[in-house]
Amino acid sequence: MFGSLFTRRSGSLIAVFSTAVAMALVAPGAWAGPGYQLDPSDPSISLGAEIPTGVAIDQDSEEIYVAELTKGLLNLNPGEVEQLDSSGAPTGSSPFSTGGQDFFFAVAVNPVTHGIYAYQSEGMTPFGQKGASKMSSFSSSGVLGASFSPTNSAARTLAADSSGRVYFPNSSAHSVQVFNSTGVLESTITCGDCPGGGFSEPVAVAFNAAGKLYVVDSDADRVVKLTPSAGSYAYESTLQSGAGATAIAVDTMDGTAFVGDVVGSKYHVVAYDSTGTELDDFGSGLIHPSLVEAAVSQLAVNAATHEVYLSDPGAKQLWVFERIASIPAPTAAVSTPSLVGQLEATLSATVNPKGHVLKTCSFEYTNHADFLANGYANAKTAACPPLVGGPEAAAISAVAGSLTPGTSYDYRIQIGNHGGSAESGPQGFETLPPLPPEATTETAKSITKTTATLAASVNPKGGKISNCHFEYIDEAGFQKAGFTGAASKNCTTIPKGNVATAVTANVSALAAGTTYRFRVVATNNAGVGTATDKAFATVAETCAENTALCLPAVGGTSPPPTTSAPVVTPPSAPQTRPLNCRKGFKKKRVRGKLKCVKAKKHRSKR
Repeated sequence: MFGSLFTRRSGSLIAVFSTAVAMALVAPGAWAGPGYQLDPSDPSISLGAEIPTGVAIDQDSEEIYVAELTKGLLNLNPGEVEQLDSSGAPTGSSPFSTGGQDFFFAVAVNPVTHGIYAYQSEGMTPFGQKGASKMSSFSSSGVLGASFSPTNSAARTLAADSSGRVYFPNSSAHSVQVFNSTGVLESTITCGDCPGGGFSEPVAVAFNAAGKLYVVDSDADRVVKLTPSAGSYAYESTLQSGAGATAIAVDTMDGTAFVGDVVGSKYHVVAYDSTGTELDDFGSGLIHPSLVEAAVSQLAVNAATHEVYLSDPGAKQLWVFERIASIPAPTAAVSTPSLVGQLEATLSATVNPKGHVLKTCSFEYTNHADFLANGYANAKTAACPPLVGGPEAAAISAVAGSLTPGTSYDYRIQIGNHGGSAESGPQGFETLPPLPPEATTETAKSITKTTATLAASVNPKGGKISNCHFEYIDEAGFQKAGFTGAASKNCTTIPKGNVATAVTANVSALAAGTTYRFRVVATNNAGVGTATDKAFATVAETCAENTALCLPAVGGTSPPPTTSAPVVTPPSAPQTRPLNCRKGFKKKRVRGKLKCVKAKKHRSKR
């Protein structure tokens, strides 16, 4: 079932020691600014072929429950809920299933019974709509209990309160629904008093030890904190907004809240203390960005050890983060720019965030004369890529613009995260001199009767190309006025850098059997580069396509034959045959026509 699953701890002594350290960390004044890092000894729990989504922890037994969507991405075998012990090994009761088509997305522990609630949803598969929207309860030994059917929803995390009621974020109903253990809907939370209005698409919920409820409202892109009030819940504060929240978990011992955020396709976890102050930002780049992994990755916290579990559907495992007393400061060093032009340069550096997302990161650059006089006081900045925060050193870059051609510059990088800040030493470079583009016309290709692809190469010489186009005109027009009045077609791509780059343009509406001249013209910040011209001829029509080509011209001769269809020569006029009369007959014109008539005999005279 679990393939390469390995045990995360061995022996109770380690577990006791970890708990003792954790307790010391949360004692008042014993630590400040804690952070989280992948457990160096056991960074993950492998789940074999299963695709994990929701995850929950029984805070008393420390058993870990993992909701699994299916057994393999394209395998329609039903999903299940795995029960793991605190070391990450499956228990004898695992796995739990209903015996149907279970596409499990979320799971929560009932603190009263120590059983679980597991929510499954229906979804589209290659074989049609499968599964069902259903909430099922199981005992801690896997015995199936009551089930009920809430509205199909995008619920990703469930929560259960101290009375054993389950809180279901219903995105379809725009509310958090509260059900008792038998499936009776007891109340509905809409956050009507929240700034910006009620819930739009709640997808995840979690409780802290004081019974305060955190809700991820995905469509509104916010995480709000609600407090119990008159049998329901009232708005208390906004923990986060505008950061792509998709998951929530809370450490019930000290109130640290963990929010899983997705920016683009990149997942990371932001930790906040009980007052809402950001403590750390970690886990960036671990979750696979393809398919739905980032959207369904969920979080859980073991309050006894302060370990954070993050499900990774793409890697089919749980990532395990441990608490550390202090976050290590990042390191940084600049390197030679990878690309330098007349007006821009790509600045390069190597940074090591030590597994904690950089909260500040920018390149500073200034011309060398100003650097000697004022250091970086007048420097311009170029921002780093977002969410740089991997556990190892990584190369990053940013483009510095508005430079002056033929000028020396100095730059450095400054970075910072919750562990501290760092800056590199200076690195120099010189922009390229102000030169116009170098343009070369190449041979036209893909020529037909009416179309052609014009080709050329353009070297921008490190400048910024503002215009690149082809000019073309028929030979007769060219002989009269060169390219004056020529047609124009923009290059399909704009060349960049300091190397010759192939460019083309597709032209149409040409005349068949006609010779054309063309050239490429490119303009950058330093001037215009015009190539010499070349000629090409469109394909001529045949007389089979144009019968006029097969007839003689009026008042002249027939056109020369073509190789594809020879010209047909009309037959010559019929010739008059000469009249020959046999012996005894002679030629005589009779009624205008020459005929043979019998000759008369002459008698001799006596």
